[in-house]
Amino acid sequence: MPAPRPAVPGAVNALAAAAWPLLLVASAMRLWPGRRPSARGQAPRPLSPVEMGMLRGGERGAGQTALVELYLAGSVEATWQRTVRRQEGAPSRGRSELARAQYGVLHVKRHPGRLRRFERVQQATEAVSHQLEREGLLLSRRRLFAVRAVLLTVLAAPPLAALAGLATGPGPYPTYLVFLADGFALLLWMRPRRTRHGDVLLHRLRREHARVRQASERAPAELLLSVALFGATALREQLPRFTAESGLLTRPPREPMDRGGGGSGEAFASCGG
Repeated sequence: MPAPRPAVPGAVNALAAAAWPLLLVASAMRLWPGRRPSARGQAPRPLSPVEMGMLRGGERGAGQTALVELYLAGSVEATWQRTVRRQEGAPSRGRSELARAQYGVLHVKRHPGRLRRFERVQQATEAVSHQLEREGLLLSRRRLFAVRAVLLTVLAAPPLAALAGLATGPGPYPTYLVFLADGFALLLWMRPRRTRHGDVLLHRLRREHARVRQASERAPAELLLSVALFGATALREQLPRFTAESGLLTRPPREPMDRGGGGSGEAFASCGG
């Protein structure tokens, strides 16, 4: 008599069975619109270009917008080896808090991606993020952490179910359904931090300000708005020289270009978008 086939482990079986319910829970947590950005009957607060950049591309989008703000004001310039430096004596007053924070750390030339390492820049970036979270336009980090904790459980189901199937034969749940849940989980994981309200607002702003896609440096306010709303496309098409020479759309080199800069946090914060 052939030896009986071992049963599929109960924990793996339960995980496979729970993949879709967990995905539904994560979807509800991630996509639930939450409170409206403004009270009923009140017009939403106009967003600054840096806030629009944050809404569009997260921390990286906000940093790009702030740096372009400084460039258009004549406060920074692109230098060799894809770096930027500030123009000594150039006024930084009247700029956004994030732009002023970036200007403050550009006492030597740096790659734009390295500016986010500095505590002063991080604090200014977090202030923009928290404001948009309070207004219901960005998902809070606590909520995002909870969503991703659930999604990690869903993402663990396919490999475990596949291994169990190889060892013991097919289980009671079709493997392709578990992998399908895994695909939806990856889509949720990669979504920007924008809430549904944030998505609606960004689409409306892009529609209302479509004309800024034709702006040049002769109209700095409109050009800054274009960068805030359209990101890399606007940078490549409307600011090609500054974008290429500053390395604004490139990753910083592995080795720091200016050793011993001081005052920086070494954690590189990525952003979205």
